[in-house]
Amino acid sequence: MQRYAIYWAPRPESVLAELGRKWLGSDPERGVLSETRDTLGLDPELVERVTVAPRRYGLHATMKAPFRLAPDVSEAELNMALAAFCARRRHVTTGPLRLTRFDRWLALIPTRPLADLEWMAAECVVAFDHFRAPLSNEDRDHRGPIDDPLLRKYFEEFGYPHVLAAFEFHITLAGPARPHELDAIEAALRPVVTPFTEAPFVLEDLCWFGEPDRGGLFRVCSRFALMR
Repeated sequence: MQRYAIYWAPRPESVLAELGRKWLGSDPERGVLSETRDTLGLDPELVERVTVAPRRYGLHATMKAPFRLAPDVSEAELNMALAAFCARRRHVTTGPLRLTRFDRWLALIPTRPLADLEWMAAECVVAFDHFRAPLSNEDRDHRGPIDDPLLRKYFEEFGYPHVLAAFEFHITLAGPARPHELDAIEAALRPVVTPFTEAPFVLEDLCWFGEPDRGGLFRVCSRFALMR
């Protein structure tokens, strides 16, 4: 694998996972493109363009952002560490998801209470950081300049800027897109995501994903249930 990540991802048999496969056009359980797409009545070219970026990762939320594996650790050790991590922590329940815009993106974001979810994400960032290879000059060039001092500090310390106080759990559905495009996409998606906005959101397990080829589709390598 070229890179690894720790994500929440919906269980493959769930309605939310099916939405991800049909809308984003990828199946992260198998690491392949989906056989069918549902454009929800939108222009297929528009749907293709705004799902290219999120498709690579499948429907997910980031707990530990993609990283290269440190030279002194192995996939097997990462697998065992995540299994042990999940075995000692309880599942998390938040308020319902809501369809939200942030900048040029559209995502499902949970509502309060969020403290337990934010705490678990912070634990993931810190607990698994020794599996991450140090940042390279290529990593820094790819990220580009970071003006905010706190985000710059997080990037240097953890390899990703949007962690700890800058973290927001989100399930990306589309982007980047222009405002008028987001209007149309949001209108098409809102009735489809309504079932997920009416009941509490439960984070039941965590996965580690692998990227077989640089720029290729990420796939679920292992999934571990949290304690009930």
